[in-house]
Amino acid sequence: MPITAIGFVLVFMVGSLYTLKKPLAGILLYFFCFYMHPPGKYWGSFLPEIRWTLIVAVLTLISVFIHEKNKGDWLKFKESKLLIAFVVFVGLQFPFVLSTEWHQIYFILLVKLLVLYFLLITIINTKEKLVTVIIANLIGCAYIGFTALQTHSGGRFERAGLPSIDDSNLLAIHVIPILVTGAFLFLSNAIKKKYWLLIPLAFAGNLIIMSGSRGAIGALAVTGLFLILFSAKEFKGTLIKWGAVALIALTFVSIDLIVQRIESITEAESTEQIDTSAQSRMVIINAQIKMFKENMLIGNGHRTTLLLSPFYIDKKYLTDTSVGALRGSHNLTMTMLADHGLIGGALFFLMIFGVIKMGLSVSKNKEYDRDLRLIMLGLTGGMVGIIAASQFSNSKVLEISFWLIALICISKRLMVVKSIG
Repeated sequence: MPITAIGFVLVFMVGSLYTLKKPLAGILLYFFCFYMHPPGKYWGSFLPEIRWTLIVAVLTLISVFIHEKNKGDWLKFKESKLLIAFVVFVGLQFPFVLSTEWHQIYFILLVKLLVLYFLLITIINTKEKLVTVIIANLIGCAYIGFTALQTHSGGRFERAGLPSIDDSNLLAIHVIPILVTGAFLFLSNAIKKKYWLLIPLAFAGNLIIMSGSRGAIGALAVTGLFLILFSAKEFKGTLIKWGAVALIALTFVSIDLIVQRIESITEAESTEQIDTSAQSRMVIINAQIKMFKENMLIGNGHRTTLLLSPFYIDKKYLTDTSVGALRGSHNLTMTMLADHGLIGGALFFLMIFGVIKMGLSVSKNKEYDRDLRLIMLGLTGGMVGIIAASQFSNSKVLEISFWLIALICISKRLMVVKSIG
């Protein structure tokens, strides 16, 4: 058995036992299992097929009910009520969906994320715990970036081996908010000796470059511009200075891959060839608009675009699969509308834009802790990055959006509590 597999099992066993004593250990163990994810690694074949994260979630839930107080505080947030309403709505869709099997997969995922959302908000009740969770995710992304440098020989890095992340675009979307939040953690004074953070930040940033995702690079630019325009005046100078440093650093990494990806569009147009990864996106969106109009109120359930694509999209834009020619979605907004209609789409985006608005508002309030304001600004920028990048890739099944909703709510609570205290 590989040493990595043995090490994973040992950490999992010790962490599981410690989780029953300290609930925060369960959160950290969950992220450990997420980034290591044995089914996505070569050494995972030496381990039994176990739902590692599910076991951790159950143990953490038990620990929370034993040790934590104020277990009902998570319901005080409007976003919590919206998330519950969204989960209930998706459950009520079952009689009307195109595929019960596909819809059940998404519903189970949402229930799991609701539990994780509850655990995050209940357990992370101090600034130190919040910083620890952010660092844990930054190290996780850096680990994937490090292994990518070791194992990848060229082209786009696709095989991260993470749950629900099966291509380079989704990998980049996951990393964007962690990179942005980690950068703002560095700008704060929440950590005394903080310059070591530049190492995992470099690995995480390079991982986005190695993904070769045009949408992710564009989303980072949008995020940077958004943060400079809408941040508090006292932060603007610092953001511009460090933004320039990041831009210069970008030129020293794998920028050639991004240039090649951008040039591929121009080359395809000049030779009248169809770049199915880019030029067909508008064709898919137009088809999704038609699908949405068929059932505007409640939608047709999870994976509507994939299931209806043969009826709405020209065959030359479809991808051959084992069950026939199909095409999935590349746009989160139209995915939510086609899958869940106006009701589901409204509930989902009210959560997203609600936390963005809340994050911007509290990050400008000088009465709150400066470190937490910077962290909040990073989390908010990360959410903007997710939404921007998700207009070019369907990030519906990624966990990171729900993590950020919880972390933004946590940050606000910590600011309010500290200002009162």
